[in-house]
Amino acid sequence: MPNKFKIVVCASGGGGNFQALIDSREALDMEIVLLIADRKCGAIDRAVNSGIPYLLLTPAGEKARLAADLDKAIPADTDLIVLAGFMPVIPKSICDKWPRKIINTHPALLPKYGGKGMYGVKVQEAVMRAHEEEAGCTVHYVTDALDGGEIILQKSLAVDYSETPWQLGGRIFNEENKLLVEAVRLIKASARS
Repeated sequence: MPNKFKIVVCASGGGGNFQALIDSREALDMEIVLLIADRKCGAIDRAVNSGIPYLLLTPAGEKARLAADLDKAIPADTDLIVLAGFMPVIPKSICDKWPRKIINTHPALLPKYGGKGMYGVKVQEAVMRAHEEEAGCTVHYVTDALDGGEIILQKSLAVDYSETPWQLGGRIFNEENKLLVEAVRLIKASARS
């Protein structure tokens, strides 16, 4: 029997996407070997409650320190690194070391509404300001181009202008949870074939 598919999750917030992965561990026959957080956050509580080891990075403020900390923390036998609401930009050296092994969720239909400053409700505010008919979420590979890596999966939703940007964001986040689990399933199947 082959070893379980090993995942490291990086998070900065409440950990909703992280929880979706925790809840899918058995179905996907995967192991979340580590949570890496860059601040005290709800994701850490979820890791503790699920018996998953976690590492709280020392606030760095500089890319070189982040690169060194991530390089030291990520086990060499990791199959996939999942950025689940991780706010720091992943340094180029880490992207180069783990090509097509780091994925990210984004609450927009990339390439639209990606890049610097496009996170959280700011994305949905921009979508609604532009009077878009569709909004959605993306799971993509991480490269040194911010939100610029190859798209793995996307899910679109009709924009309902009776909603606030927060409400639209909540609907998108629910879809993002499912999309992330499906992306991990596809990557794992591809890696094991």
